[in-house]
Amino acid sequence: MQMRLPFFISIQMLLILFFVGAPSVVAADEPDKATLEPVGKGWQTLFLGKSLEGWKYQPEYWKLDEGVLAGKTPGTPEHHYAYTEKDYADFELHADVKLVGNNSGVCIRIAPTNFDNVPGYQVDMGDDYWGCLWDERGRGMVAKFPRAEADKLVKKEAWNHYYVKAQGHHIQVWLNGVKTIDVEDEKGRATGRIGFQLCHGGKKTEASFKNVMVKMLNSNEASK
Repeated sequence: MQMRLPFFISIQMLLILFFVGAPSVVAADEPDKATLEPVGKGWQTLFLGKSLEGWKYQPEYWKLDEGVLAGKTPGTPEHHYAYTEKDYADFELHADVKLVGNNSGVCIRIAPTNFDNVPGYQVDMGDDYWGCLWDERGRGMVAKFPRAEADKLVKKEAWNHYYVKAQGHHIQVWLNGVKTIDVEDEKGRATGRIGFQLCHGGKKTEASFKNVMVKMLNSNEASK
């Protein structure tokens, strides 16, 4: 009996695995559903309906209709940013984004001087830039996400989703539920406004944003 016991146990374990199933392995690029929509309390909508109260923007380039902020340019050389009047330090942010054209982005911790000069972080949108973190008017590319991987995630000229978590100098970004950026950037800004870039390089661009929600972290409140 002692000689047969290990064999008996191994057969028993195989039978358990057959009927119960082995532990599942989650693929590294499988979407994290928790990053696709706001979870928990404390979320605030940055714009609703047809009101852009609390935002600075150029009305000839930006329109808000039923919760969708749409920017369109015929190809002027300026960037035509739109951004909040308030600063945000540590926060989580959800945004549905759509790009038709050259390049755009979700801007965080920015310090605008006008609608064309907006230093700070940009969670980028566009070929070779989707899923990347850029430092506008500063160091340029902070963290690169491979285009080959981004092309697997992005729905061209359709709605995509960004989830951003900024806490201290720790910046994390998810594109359509897949983490693309996870960096400790000690040189980056610790606070600033939230906004959107319309275009880059004088190219015709249409950039749209909706379901933009933000939640402050560490009991911080947005301040003017």
